[in-house]
Amino acid sequence: MNQSSLIYRILLICLLPCIAAAVYISGQRYDTALINFSKVTMQQSPIPTEASPLSVEQPSTKQMSRDIAGFRQLGQAEHYTKENLYEHVDGHAEYFISAGFAGLTVTEYIKSGSSAKQGEIQAEVFDMGKSLQAFGVLSDESGTNAAPVSVGSMGFKTSGGLSFIKGPYYVKITAFSPRTPLLRFAKTFADTLPEEQGNFKVFSKFPKMGKIEHTRFIKEGYHGLDFLHNVIEREYAVGDKKIKVALMTGSRQEIGALRLSFLDYFKKYAVPHEKIDKSGREVYKVIDKYEGNWFLIPDNDMIYGVFGTDDQVILANFIRVK
Repeated sequence: MNQSSLIYRILLICLLPCIAAAVYISGQRYDTALINFSKVTMQQSPIPTEASPLSVEQPSTKQMSRDIAGFRQLGQAEHYTKENLYEHVDGHAEYFISAGFAGLTVTEYIKSGSSAKQGEIQAEVFDMGKSLQAFGVLSDESGTNAAPVSVGSMGFKTSGGLSFIKGPYYVKITAFSPRTPLLRFAKTFADTLPEEQGNFKVFSKFPKMGKIEHTRFIKEGYHGLDFLHNVIEREYAVGDKKIKVALMTGSRQEIGALRLSFLDYFKKYAVPHEKIDKSGREVYKVIDKYEGNWFLIPDNDMIYGVFGTDDQVILANFIRVK
């Protein structure tokens, strides 16, 4: 071994303790945030809302944390936005977002005085932005044969509890015990939500006639027409007839544009129709080879589509004489 090689090895051996010391000193200057294992709680921020003519004050944690029908809140409420909704309704988030979702608050409750660690009732409050959009979700989620309950503006029993709407809110109440007084809790819970600014009056636009068979909401593409959105359809039994009524609502400008869309469609696809004079009201009789004869009846802030009857007495229910 030559002398230069020996000197190099001796220097390398002497450097090793210095390197080890430097690594040790560096390791003491850690970032405390990287080893903080304390539980991180979800930020308790108000639910974001989107401006709408029917928007109301948001339900606060304080409102929903008080005792409700003998139950008290367990832990902190959880809040979700469009960005993290999938964490709560994985696989179904896109549906809510497409329906107008603005925010969600989830709260669990146990009996007052109980020391239980698991919730006995869960309340999910979906802010859907508008009353009509909340109704649409309620209709979709409840199905066609759900049993109605008198909670909020409208409610139905579900397999695990019940759902209802109040203003722009779609609310799901789930009970984890069959002995839970669910209906009493839900009615009291509904009272904690802000009062509606202008009640959900869209159903008052339907006439009172015959027996209501069912009501459903079609968000888009009603009868395959891409310009028909947010339609409420109600089926009546009047004598031996089944009559369907489609209701579309909006501002005067929106209804005017919708009327022109119908007329453009009739012209483009050569759908036979005739304008009928009804004491100054604009009424169209449509001869449709697929649907049969039906009537299009515009008004200032709504349009009716009436299917299944030519009876002038029944049609008079939809025509307000000017």
